[in-house]
Amino acid sequence: LSRVDQRHRASQLRKQKKEAALAEKRQLGSKDGPPHHVLVVPLHSRISLPEAFHLLQDSDTGTVHLREWGGTGSFMLLCPRLKHRWFFTSAKPAPGDLHTVLDMAKVADTILFLLDSLEGWDSTGDYCLSCLFAQGLPTYTLAVQGVSGLPPRKQIDARKKLSKAVEKRFPDDKLLLLDTQQEAGMLLRQLANQKQRHLAFRDRRAYLLAHTADFVPSEESNLVGTLKVSGYVRGQTLNVNSLLHIIGHGDFRMKQIDAPMDPFPLNSGVIKSQKDQGMAMEVRLMFLKAIY
Repeated sequence: LSRVDQRHRASQLRKQKKEAALAEKRQLGSKDGPPHHVLVVPLHSRISLPEAFHLLQDSDTGTVHLREWGGTGSFMLLCPRLKHRWFFTSAKPAPGDLHTVLDMAKVADTILFLLDSLEGWDSTGDYCLSCLFAQGLPTYTLAVQGVSGLPPRKQIDARKKLSKAVEKRFPDDKLLLLDTQQEAGMLLRQLANQKQRHLAFRDRRAYLLAHTADFVPSEESNLVGTLKVSGYVRGQTLNVNSLLHIIGHGDFRMKQIDAPMDPFPLNSGVIKSQKDQGMAMEVRLMFLKAIY
């Protein structure tokens, strides 16, 4: 190829990559894609998860669905104004037990790290970060809690010291604040517009976070039966003939896959035809029954 053709080809490849990244960004959390799953991880013992969730659950931002799946640390946020929907979960690192954080990080689209305004993270948070980096870190955002509680003269100094402290693990990453409703709104926009990082072990297979699970015992024995699991399928297409792995329990055969209506549509006022709904739900939302 001539130099002109080489430059033209390189320009086309750059354009294709840019279009693919924009398409992926628009798909995640949109009305036609699964909700944007954000895992909130506090990295210091002084971090208050209830305060952070209270700021993110602003009714002016959108519609909030609390404790839809029996857990106190999760909620769905629908924001038609930003044309985005989020599913927030939380996992707090505990000394000697980080399995919950690591398992949740495997299926989260974005991890929101909450930092202390003075120290950033403590020893447990530092160990948690080491484990997450070793496992494979998905897209992440850094937010600082407690800066507004400092005297005005010390706020700028605290942010500078904190930026320098976190530079070793997160070079060139911007620190966002999370103390007011306005700062929470800016954080949500950052989460919605952020470019997603790819992890090979997720891109190669289908996976889901179970929103509901129901075990139906068989007539012969209460120890054998059917486990019904519902959730948003991500990654590759889920094949009913393949085996399903449940963390901590092993591999199981699937009995059937159903595609029900989306329980949390972004715009409830828009009603599509039944045919369009089925096509939209076929890949991203599946009702799963697996032999347990």
